[in-house]
Formats: sequence, structure tokens, C-alpha cells
Amino acid sequence: MRYRLLETTSLTRRHLLCLSGAALLAALTRTGRAAVPGPCVLEVDVAVIGAGLSGLVAARHLADSGLKVVVLEARERVGGRTVNQPLGEGLEVDGGGQWVGGDQPMVMALAGDLGVPLVPQYRAGQMAALLGGERYTFDADEPAGDAVRALHLRLQAMAEQVPLEAPWAAPHAEEWDRWSLAAWLRAERADAEAVEAVSTTVATTLNSAPERVSLLWFLFYLHSAGGFAALDDQAQQFRLQGGAQRLSVNLAQQLGPSVLLGAPVRRIEGWDQEAVTLDCALGRIGARRVIVAMMPADMPRIGFAPALPKGRAALQRGWTGGSGMKVHLSYARPFWREAQLSGAGFIDTALVQMTFDSSPSDQGQGVLLAFLDPARAGNNPRKRQARVLKDLMRLFGEEAGRPLAYVEQDWNREPWTAGCVSPLPPGLLSRHGRHLRAPLGNLHWAGSETSPVWCGYLEGAVRAGRRAAEEVLAALRPA
Repeated sequence: MRYRLLETTSLTRRHLLCLSGAALLAALTRTGRAAVPGPCVLEVDVAVIGAGLSGLVAARHLADSGLKVVVLEARERVGGRTVNQPLGEGLEVDGGGQWVGGDQPMVMALAGDLGVPLVPQYRAGQMAALLGGERYTFDADEPAGDAVRALHLRLQAMAEQVPLEAPWAAPHAEEWDRWSLAAWLRAERADAEAVEAVSTTVATTLNSAPERVSLLWFLFYLHSAGGFAALDDQAQQFRLQGGAQRLSVNLAQQLGPSVLLGAPVRRIEGWDQEAVTLDCALGRIGARRVIVAMMPADMPRIGFAPALPKGRAALQRGWTGGSGMKVHLSYARPFWREAQLSGAGFIDTALVQMTFDSSPSDQGQGVLLAFLDPARAGNNPRKRQARVLKDLMRLFGEEAGRPLAYVEQDWNREPWTAGCVSPLPPGLLSRHGRHLRAPLGNLHWAGSETSPVWCGYLEGAVRAGRRAAEEVLAALRPA
């Protein structure tokens, strides 16, 4: 085992048996999760809070370096904002993050290391769109109009002025952070078609609207990915066979009994002292260092003693989690391909915003993925499904209304996640962004939002986990 029990007389023989590494590893291998043992006390070198991709990457790197690690996860599964969903006939689809591609070497190398093959995103054929109630089909590679290109180039030039490691230090940081992206576009009298193109990027990558996104944050996000071509196209080159959650499941299997599920951390004490104590469902756990691998919007669930500095606390309170809903539908075959359609679609004013072909690579069943507008979703699942089918029939024809299976993922209803992405409102990044990654006493921060490169993506999660682990190693093993 990679942790040891503290000397205590309160542990019963049953508790010791519950902590059997073999038993926990067997449970994890069979089901992809480990049952949480009864109340106990552990002492480790490093406690990682959050068994998403970033936390597990950090934990494996630390364990491979010889440190005693425990990973504490509130959910009864690993994967964080990646989750596989059954769709019948042995199909599993991605309810959360799913794509890799472009210049994302670390996550693609990790997939290879873990034996998770990459599946090219299907792109052959035309894209379907409903604009102003009219249906159009067009080549997705068709060059953008002059006005769209001009606005893209201007925003990219501004984005390059935003330092990736310190966006709050950009020459116009305070000014740009006072604007929402929408307000800036209006003030600049941007062309309507160009505004629609940028709004589509915001909707599809941040599950938000330009009115709710800081101009400074969007410029940083754009620079972090490498520009509009990367955001709109290159980042969706591949899916992960078996689902993106497979990365976390495989990492957890390697870590074995060090990963404990159903173990929400309620309080962290003594983070400014030599040893930190965590109060969680397992009892009290001692650690020399703690990595908090969570979206900042989720961190106010945890109490800190002493209280966090005002800047760090304000960052966590003000951080927003973007709502998001995904729907997958299976069909006997990918019928849209017979009409030379790629499965990619867009509707400007409807419940369904964007669609993609998420069919398995074996040329069997067809699977459509639809991103929904949460503001239009309503609370009645049956009515929502009927509206989704109606929108898809408008894009792809009557056959789209007869799926074999239908499954939703609503990130607004996730009890341990404030949302699936993190578009920041105006005013937060310039004031408090400097606290995002900076270690605080014995606390370190991971999660995709802390990565200056590919922030918010699986690549960013891997980079952030590795960076946090290196910080801990440097602190515990000074030269």
C-alpha cells in the first residue's frame, strides 16, 4: 500500500480488513471504483483531493517518485468531468470532455501509455445548419468571409498580448477585464456575421454566451489554445476509444488502493503548518502536502483553517462553472453519411445548438452527439427529448427522429460539480487571477483551469497535474 495507518487503538479488525490493499485493488479492477472503508486515520506524504484526470496524473507521478499518496474523491467514480455513459448494444459514449487533437502532446502521449487508442473524428461530407429558419448545407472547410477573418485576426492579435503565465499582467488587463466580450463587440460595431461566428465559438467551447464572458478571459483562453483554428477545429481531431473516462479509470487501476471514492473532504486544517490535517468521510488524514485538483468554483465546499487569504477566497467565490448538457442518440447505421453529411450541424435559435458524429469506428451503429442550450432545456425530460428529436429531424431528416437509444448528461445536476467548463465573468481574472496557481503554505492547486496551455481541456488537466506534482516534489525534496 502507498499509505500507512497511524498508530491508534480505535481501529477494529474489520477496519483493517477494509483497508486491505488486495481487497480494494480487486474491487477497483472489477468495477473501476473502490469501496470506501469505514472510519480510519491515515498518514501520507501527499493527499490529492479529486480523482479527475488532473488529480490522478499528479498522484501517479508522485507515487512513481516513491511518495505515499492517497486520492480522495467525493463521487462514487473517478474521472471528474469525464464520464462514460452506456447507450445500449455495448456502446459507451462521452457525457463530458471527449476530444483531443492539435498541439496536445501530453494527453495523447498519456493515452498511448495507458493503452487507450485514438479514434479520428468523422469529418467527411457537408455540415448542416439552420439559420434564420432556413436549412443550409456547406463544406465545413469553406473559408470564412472577410469580416469573420478580420475579427478573428484582430482578436488573435489582442490575445497574443496576454501572457499565458500571468494574463492579469497584460498591458490592458484591467480595461479588458471590465468588458464582457459582447459589450466589446457592440462597442467596436463588429460585423453581424463575424459576431455570430465568435458567439458560436463561445457557445461550443465554453457553453456560455459572450454577455457572460470577460473579454480578458476570452483572450487568454484563445491564446491558451493557439487561436480560432485550434478552438474551432484542431481540438476536435480525435476521440478516445472506450471514452475519455478510460484515462482516469486506467490511472486509478495503477494507483490501486490509494484511490478512495465516496470520500468528500469537508475541512483542511493547518495548511500553514508543517503537517496538514484533512477531515473527510474516512476520518482525519494527515499529509505533508495537499494538492487540490478541483475546479475553483467547487472549492467553497471545503472549509479551511486558518481561513484562506482574501484574494484566494474571492477567486473561489467568484469563479463560475458553465452549465452544459449533452445528448447522445444511437441509430441502426449512420444514415446521414448516405446523404454526404458529416453529422456536424448547427442551429442558431433552438434547443439543439451543435451536433457531431460520434459513431463507433467499426462502421456499425450510428451515434449523433447534440449539445443543448441549457437556457432552453426546461425541466421536463420527456418534452425535452421530443424537442431534441424535432430539431435533429430539421437538420438530418425524418430518420433522425427514430433513435434506438437516447441518453442525456446534464452537468447542472451533478452534485459535486458546479459545471462542466469555466467561463469567467468580467472583473475576476485581473483582480484575483494571480492566486490561481500560486502554492499557499502546504497547498498546491491542479485542475485544467490552472493550466496556462489548453486551459479547460484534457491536455490542460494533464499539464496541471504534472506541474502540481513537480511543485510538491521540489518542496519535499529540496536540492
